[in-house]
Amino acid sequence: MQTWIQERLNQVEELLGQDNLAGAALAVADMHPADLGNLVEELSEDDKVKLFNVLEPTIAAEVVVELSDHSRDLVLAGLSTGQLSAIVDDMPSDEATDIIADLPAEQAREILSRIDLEDSAEVRALLQYEEDTAGGLMQLELVAARSNQTVAQVIEAIREKKDEVGELHNIYVVGSDKTLMGYVPVSKMILAAPDTPMRNLLVTCPLVVEAHEDQEEVAHKFRRYDVVSAPVVDSQGRLLGRITIDDVMEVMEEEAREDLLRMAGASSEEDMFFTSGIFKISRLRLPWLLSNMMGGLISGWLLWRFKVKLSDAIFLVAFIPVITAMAGNVGVQSSTIMVRGFAVGHVHFGNLWRILFREVRVAILIGSVCGSAVGFLAHFWHDNIVLGLVVGLSMICAISTAAMLGTLAPALLKRLNVDPAISSGPIVTTCNDILGILIYFGIASIFYRFLVV
Repeated sequence: MQTWIQERLNQVEELLGQDNLAGAALAVADMHPADLGNLVEELSEDDKVKLFNVLEPTIAAEVVVELSDHSRDLVLAGLSTGQLSAIVDDMPSDEATDIIADLPAEQAREILSRIDLEDSAEVRALLQYEEDTAGGLMQLELVAARSNQTVAQVIEAIREKKDEVGELHNIYVVGSDKTLMGYVPVSKMILAAPDTPMRNLLVTCPLVVEAHEDQEEVAHKFRRYDVVSAPVVDSQGRLLGRITIDDVMEVMEEEAREDLLRMAGASSEEDMFFTSGIFKISRLRLPWLLSNMMGGLISGWLLWRFKVKLSDAIFLVAFIPVITAMAGNVGVQSSTIMVRGFAVGHVHFGNLWRILFREVRVAILIGSVCGSAVGFLAHFWHDNIVLGLVVGLSMICAISTAAMLGTLAPALLKRLNVDPAISSGPIVTTCNDILGILIYFGIASIFYRFLVV
């Protein structure tokens, strides 16, 4: 935290401790919403509620979107319906919809009845879309022009909507039935003569999003086309709203956070940091840990099955950890590449085999280098060239198999609609341990009579 924010935090905590709520509100009045959100996160739960209760609605509306889910739920729960209505009334339609969608039905209806009629209609329109779709992500505040309107007429329309539109990059042009025809960049429009018809400046939209598209797919498209905003249309191509880059960045952050939480065995930040329910946390983490435990037991059973060979060639034991560890690391690397590739859209089932072929070739090269090094060490350590050959071949085969498994497992899980971010790691690690031991002792069995001479 920056020094000046820390100093302001100390000041606010002191004022709140003295119940000087007006002074605390005045102390943060000049702060940027992002900085104020950072400050609120550092307060105790009671102080968060106290401070938020005395913020001006216009300030609170900007700060609430900067808070974590836990803090947001906490401060909103401490507001009266009247205060919450005033805050929602000052928010863009997409952010207001997110707030109202999480409220109890009765309270949501009451707030919708209190806010501006036009805002209420916009929120009701957005509530029909699933939260994780383009429709749930879009905002309805935009400037749309007809193709026969002049630049001067559109500029006047922008002036009339200046308080609600916010950031404006493009003017969308529609036909008489609201069908999207294209867009005109604001910079291009400003440089045109006032009496120029908008149709003369029209540019084809590089990206048009349908309302029911998944928000993660929308984020991939924004990255692919490198745009800062995109129009949202219905199935007939009629303009509904727009999505801006700040909304997409939030989606990308949310998806990354969800993947991290799943890998940690939690379903939300509240589960990870704030809940005291140990049974709930354990229930989330146990399934994949139990799968690892079963894999370890299977590995132990395999070692027991090979006990005769181990008793006569005990030096084989020394190389079990390095072979299984190297195979496991390579498998996790390939799995991580695949999970990340699927998440950002670089990997799909169309290029899966090309990626698999590349990963296997890389694994063979890595395995050859590592296998040769460990094989030579095994030979000179135990003065047995056959042992060096067994260890070297085992490492090459185990690493190659691990890369293949690490590539295919996330793809298979994806095909089965199972999130590979949480499940592929434990599966790949467990299977690699088992396969590594089978490969090692399988090759050792082939050369066994040369090992015990």
